Amino acid sequence: MTVTTLPAPPPAISHDEFAARRGRAVELARDAGLDGLLVWGSRNWPWAVRYLADHQSGFMQQGANATTFGDKGFSVLVLPVEGEPILVLDQRVRPGEVAIADARTGTTITPAVAEALRETGLAGGRIGVVGEGALLARQQREVEQALGAPLSLTPADRLIEPLARVKSPAEQELLRYASLVGATWMETMMAAAAPGLTEGDLVSIGLPVLIGAGGWPMDVVAGSGNPARPQAERGIPSFNARRPFAVGDLLRVDGFGPVAGGYQCDLARSTCVGAEPTAAQREVLEQAVELIDTLIAALRPGTTLGAVHDIGVEFLTERGHPPHGYFEGFWPAFGHQIGLSTEGPFVSEGETAVVEPGMTMALEIVVGTPETGGISHEECVIVHADRVEVITAGCRQRWW
Repeated sequence: MTVTTLPAPPPAISHDEFAARRGRAVELARDAGLDGLLVWGSRNWPWAVRYLADHQSGFMQQGANATTFGDKGFSVLVLPVEGEPILVLDQRVRPGEVAIADARTGTTITPAVAEALRETGLAGGRIGVVGEGALLARQQREVEQALGAPLSLTPADRLIEPLARVKSPAEQELLRYASLVGATWMETMMAAAAPGLTEGDLVSIGLPVLIGAGGWPMDVVAGSGNPARPQAERGIPSFNARRPFAVGDLLRVDGFGPVAGGYQCDLARSTCVGAEPTAAQREVLEQAVELIDTLIAALRPGTTLGAVHDIGVEFLTERGHPPHGYFEGFWPAFGHQIGLSTEGPFVSEGETAVVEPGMTMALEIVVGTPETGGISHEECVIVHADRVEVITAGCRQRWW
């Protein structure tokens, strides 16, 4: 087996940088009249705790009836405006392994969170909840039962999330590395595509590259055929391990997942398997690349993401496609921020967020016709004051 050699990853984010992030979060909480923040993270939605405390649970979330260990898969940062933070974990960590000095493990999370709220003086206070999408209603009830009083929670994602939009130099290096790994992973799969192989074969061929560089796939989404469409059952994994390619099939592959420090890769490529594409196939293959290149050119500091979205709609409708060109329920947007997860803001209609230097975006499309089916293309970029850096350029755009 050929082993792909990639460089070592960049240094991890320093504890000082995490402390500075928490300092900015505390300032925003104080200005909003909050006494502190309750930052909730899960294995599948880790961004808030990972961004402020450098922790993501390695446990799968347990089933609804797993009452003894029902909080595995979660971690919680209790961050008071005055005083020291407490990080509540579902597993043990070594000293200095996370960016919080007081990191304590609970067999179940909720009683330990209640105790941390008492210790920090936040029980009964006005608390902003960050990572709200990871907080289960059951968990809030259990914390309140342990405290003997209701929590006064104010949604605070919109307050804290903008802090993560502009990536620091250290984050940018980790994202460059993640995209280098992702590009090599995708390049390996696309180069191997041939008649008789299956979608599962391609995933198996690519995985050693990703895993060997310390990455892991959140999923690999594939569509193939003539016309191209998803061949897998709905759910995860999103590829059909047994579906073989025929000569002339269109193929699309979208791969994404964490690589270094939780920072993610995300890119998509398409091809025609084992043959020159037909005129109709070539047209949509080329249009997908041209659209993403057009959106990249539109990402200029001071431009709203809504305006970038509108340029994408104009591109597609002028060529006879629906406004978002999407197939099989793909979302009506042209991309998102990329960092510790699929992050907002999105390149979507009416989005008022302004492009800033340091933002890292994943721009994507699924486009096609009833004759061809849907193919996809996606690039990740870092916006600079005077240019846009394509960090997925290690995988070539055209495979036909």
